[in-house]
Amino acid sequence: MFQEEFGIVDTELAPEIPTDADNTDGISHTIAEGSALEDVVLVASAEPLPEISVEQALEDTSLWLFGSTLQTFVDSVAASEPDVKQIGRSVKEIVDMFAQSEASISAITRVLASIFSDSLDMEDVETNAELAAAGESSDGLEHDLLHYILTAAADYAHTTDMTNSTRRVLQLLVQLTEAKVDVGFRWLLHSVVNAGKPVQYARYVEQYAEGTLQAALVRDLGVLQEQFPGLFYAVLPQIYAAFPDAFPGCRGIVKSAIALIDQPQVYRLGALIARGQLQLFGHRQAAITAIIGMTLESDAFEQVCFWQLLNAEVGGDEARVAGIAHYLLLEKKLDPASNSEAATGLLTLLKASSPTPSLLKSLFKYVAATENSDVGVDFSGNVLTAWLRTSKAVLLNALSELAPSTFSADMVQSVVSRWLERYSQQLDEKDRYEIQQALVPKPVAPVIEVPNLSSVERSSEHRPVTRSQKAKEDNERKRRISNSQPILRQQSRQETPK
Repeated sequence: MFQEEFGIVDTELAPEIPTDADNTDGISHTIAEGSALEDVVLVASAEPLPEISVEQALEDTSLWLFGSTLQTFVDSVAASEPDVKQIGRSVKEIVDMFAQSEASISAITRVLASIFSDSLDMEDVETNAELAAAGESSDGLEHDLLHYILTAAADYAHTTDMTNSTRRVLQLLVQLTEAKVDVGFRWLLHSVVNAGKPVQYARYVEQYAEGTLQAALVRDLGVLQEQFPGLFYAVLPQIYAAFPDAFPGCRGIVKSAIALIDQPQVYRLGALIARGQLQLFGHRQAAITAIIGMTLESDAFEQVCFWQLLNAEVGGDEARVAGIAHYLLLEKKLDPASNSEAATGLLTLLKASSPTPSLLKSLFKYVAATENSDVGVDFSGNVLTAWLRTSKAVLLNALSELAPSTFSADMVQSVVSRWLERYSQQLDEKDRYEIQQALVPKPVAPVIEVPNLSSVERSSEHRPVTRSQKAKEDNERKRRISNSQPILRQQSRQETPK
């Protein structure tokens, strides 16, 4: 279900590869580009907690060590005008007592989850982030109960060593997440964006019995995008900088990035991609094509924005562009009528690329796959005409390389003839002549075979020269020089001016 919803690519399509990204959090997170491990669903070790009231939760015997602290805390939260600062101090005290004791994690989770389920107002983290960016102090912001829990947990999560107290606090956050409290994306913001400590989030993910860092990011970034889309786009480059291995080729993250996106955000993300501060698609061809396949049924505007982002990242990369063209034209048999956004996006990508035999092969085979129909000819002719204007010499050279080696002469001539016919108003006589000349097979230079020498000939060629033979050759050379001297003197006298 998780794979179907978030669309992370199967491992056999995108094998694990090493990355050069800096490890910013001190923990190894080598992730297969576009990968999806079998345990992609985040699973906590404990059983799901039943929904019970706060009163019932407080009756758990493992919580007696808290004395009246928990009850006082519950009463202060339920007050008509709660004292926010007092609540913060109480949360800090409860988390400290819990971390340093053997109190049941599930029991304290029930208490806190029950409080959240009683229609407790949640913090507007987007507004608070904007105010904080404008210089507002933390004391002037309105926070919710979860903020104070996360603040108290951070005091344990930032330590270098994974102590028992740290582990207990992080497991508490996991259990709260399982109890339908939106801890995941809040802890991501708190640890990476606010505190600048990605290791805190990574250690939180490690407390799951099953799951991966990439799966956690897909889940939490998805929730953040749904609830606070403006904040999502604002912090995306920071999250990428913290976990660069998890982004490239991940369909779930791309899905969140293009959902409800607008043109200003497209421009901003495109600029980040151009500067190397964000990477969404990576270099694994299977991961890229899987992402494209996912978007073919998306909203039209989302597809337009998606292709703009794809062009920003892969445009000009010959290998990736060739792979995308092969996938859409030959594997998906692209129909511009039903997938006009993808067709337009691919046209833009191809026109900005340099013509190569590989791209020509895909275009020509696409025409053949469409049974030489106007659809195939129009699409391929559109690209070929653009290349003729921008890269004429390169195109003609690619055509000359392609014709004799890949297709039959009749097939090549058929496609080119249809192109020249349908685009006659765009091509002059010189263009037509040069295109036809590029398709003429070049004469093959004759191969000169060196005759095999017999063993007697080979032995005579390499026989050593005797002294008498050498003396005879020297005398013959001197005779030739002596005979030539009178002729040279006579020529010299004739050329001397009187």
